[in-house]
Amino acid sequence: MFQPLFRQQGFTLLQLLLAVALLAILATAAWPAYEKHIRRTELQAARTALLENAHFMERFYQQHRSFKQTSTTWPALPVGATDAFCIRPQGLARGALDGKFTLKAVAFNQNREPRTIKINEALTTIICETTTSSCDDDNSYFTGGSTVDKKCTVFR
Repeated sequence: MFQPLFRQQGFTLLQLLLAVALLAILATAAWPAYEKHIRRTELQAARTALLENAHFMERFYQQHRSFKQTSTTWPALPVGATDAFCIRPQGLARGALDGKFTLKAVAFNQNREPRTIKINEALTTIICETTTSSCDDDNSYFTGGSTVDKKCTVFR
C-alpha cells in the first residue's frame, strides 16, 4: 500500500476558528466579573487608606485637642490618594463641630466608579452610590455637606 513520505500535522482552519470563537465567548463572560473584582479591590484600598487617615486624625486630636490644624484648616492627611481614589476631609474646617470629622474618598474616574466612601470620627464607614464631589476641585477638602452624596449605607 502507498504511504506518503511525510504526514501532515496541525489544525484545520475550522478548528482554529472554533477555538478562537470559544475563547471569545469565555472572555466575554469573564470580563464583567473581572471588572467587578477590580472595582471591589480599589474600594477596599480606599477604605484602608481612610482608616489610616482616621487613625492619624485620632492621634492628632490626642496631641492638639482638636481635629483642626487651625480654626479654618484641616491637618494634611498622610494618605491623600490611592490608585483610583482621592481622599480629603468633607467640608470646611471653619464652622465644623469640635470633636467631629468626616473623611471622604472619591474616584478619579467617576464614570467607571460612581461610588464614594466616607469615614467619621467614630470609624463608621459609609458608602454612597453617587456623589457630586470631584477630585478635580482645587480645594483641600470636599465642599458641600451630606446633600452631595446620595443613597448611602453603612459599608460592611
